[in-house]
Amino acid sequence: MAGATSERSEGLVLGRLLGVPVILAWSWFAIAAVITLLFHGSVVATAPQLGALASYVVAFAYAVLLGVSVLVHELAHAVVARSLGLPASRIVLTLWGGHTLFENELPSPWRSSAVAVAGPLANAVLALLAYLPLLVVPLSPVPTLLLSATVLTNAFVAVFNVLPGLPLDGGRLLEAVVWGASGSRDRGTVAAGWTGRALAVGVPLVAVGWPLLQGYRPDLYTVVWAAAVGAVLWSGATAALAAPSYHRRMRGVRVSARELARPAVGVPAAVSLAAALEHARTVPGGAWVVLTAPDGRPAALLDRDAVAAVPPERRDAVPAASAARALLPGTALRDDLAGSHLLTAMSGPSSEEWVLVGPDGAVTGLLLASDVAAAVMRPGAGRR
Repeated sequence: MAGATSERSEGLVLGRLLGVPVILAWSWFAIAAVITLLFHGSVVATAPQLGALASYVVAFAYAVLLGVSVLVHELAHAVVARSLGLPASRIVLTLWGGHTLFENELPSPWRSSAVAVAGPLANAVLALLAYLPLLVVPLSPVPTLLLSATVLTNAFVAVFNVLPGLPLDGGRLLEAVVWGASGSRDRGTVAAGWTGRALAVGVPLVAVGWPLLQGYRPDLYTVVWAAAVGAVLWSGATAALAAPSYHRRMRGVRVSARELARPAVGVPAAVSLAAALEHARTVPGGAWVVLTAPDGRPAALLDRDAVAAVPPERRDAVPAASAARALLPGTALRDDLAGSHLLTAMSGPSSEEWVLVGPDGAVTGLLLASDVAAAVMRPGAGRR
């Protein structure tokens, strides 16, 4: 059994929705704090009878509602993608919203369009659902404030996200249109990437310039918000523009998950350490031991140092899970991946080990990032 390496968690793992791991990035707490502070003034103005603590709780509730809105947006992407044969590997809620990562790239323009449009449509539906109670039910000031803010926020997100530039969903739609018309996804990416850069400049100019045209200075909050949005859009568009070059370099790469896999066995996490090690010894030369959850999903990896710390005479009484390290969500890959599809699938979580699974979900091997890197960089062996 090989040694385990340390992992870097992306954030707090909230659980799984429809089989997709949901991760709350640590950066989300920063934006939640900022939203709470900014929204607190509106709460106090609307309901001055609330105490200081209660007003902050209501303001934080709005931050949570925004987080739920982002989750629904990303879950809509994941559900539509899965219905089209592309399972999501995880959903991450971040400082600037969220993103959904998939096990592979979308294979056609129309599928890419369907997945892209699902997110803004979900926000539009949320805005409508939040607006209906305001029409039919008399509400007290605090629920009215929260629902009104939810309506405005989701309506804004729905409209803003369909702007035609990457990394926004509208950029994915533009990419798909150019892709379908030209037959080249890379051309679509370049077109949507450059419009994304144009938006990165244009959105801050409009946000700051519009108040000036009306004859008054924009406040500091507007200036900071516009600059931050512009920076995020520019960064996302720039990253998207790098993708075509990456694809050209990777098309000739000959790496196969099955060829590079190291022996591994899947063992239920509930077994003893001795039983887990016995399973590893059934493979000639030994094997990695992957502990599986009750539903069969890979959950953890035995750690050599932790195993060595347990005296042999006690291993029958020690659960295997006590000498294991949890796997990062999204690090289970199909064992039939190869070439650029494999490299794309490995571009998400920062991990050194990737568990390979067959069509039935059973563990078939373990892939080390170092082995893949060596195969790609090996002179004459990595490319056609």
